[in-house]
Amino acid sequence: MFLNVESWLYSVFLASITMLAVLNPFGNLPQFMAMTEELGLSSKQRLFRKILYTAFAIVIIFLYSGPFIMKYVFNISLDDLRIAGGLILVLMSAKNLLFPAKKRDVLHYKDLSENELLKKSIIPMAFPMLVGPGTLSTAVVLSEDSTIFMTTGAIFLAFAFMFVLFHFAATIEKVIGTLILHILSRIAQVFIMAIGVKLIIVGIKDIFNL
Repeated sequence: MFLNVESWLYSVFLASITMLAVLNPFGNLPQFMAMTEELGLSSKQRLFRKILYTAFAIVIIFLYSGPFIMKYVFNISLDDLRIAGGLILVLMSAKNLLFPAKKRDVLHYKDLSENELLKKSIIPMAFPMLVGPGTLSTAVVLSEDSTIFMTTGAIFLAFAFMFVLFHFAATIEKVIGTLILHILSRIAQVFIMAIGVKLIIVGIKDIFNL
């Protein structure tokens, strides 16, 4: 019994690492900090909580409704989703590695008031910056490869980590610096690309029974 619990927890932990890699909090955090540079600490924390709550809700809703939509609305298989999601992850990570976001891309947020920024935080901060198509497809693939409850636990764990990370974002940025966050983001992009390649390979193998 204890071995089964340990095995389940270990599987949840591994799945949460995959979710964190795709969510890429270390890459999004510097951009969020730049977008909210004019806000006070409490306002930033309130904004980041709103972003995380919204992103979490999007992932959970899609996790439980995605398979139904795939099967009965679009008539696509899990392997189709694997290949499509893998391509998205590969292209997304390649774009972020080769063409990182420039500071001018977030300058217009600095002219907004706190209330306006709160209203406009859902798009694009929660979706698609933090949670995009790659994240949603990865969540569904993980649930099909293991169980939906295990994937739910992994999502809870991943967002709990990000909640702590974003809550202490200002302190973390001061302690380790923007450069370290940038390096961690680039490393995460490599793992995201590897996850995407793996999804594509598995999907192709399953389709052609290789």
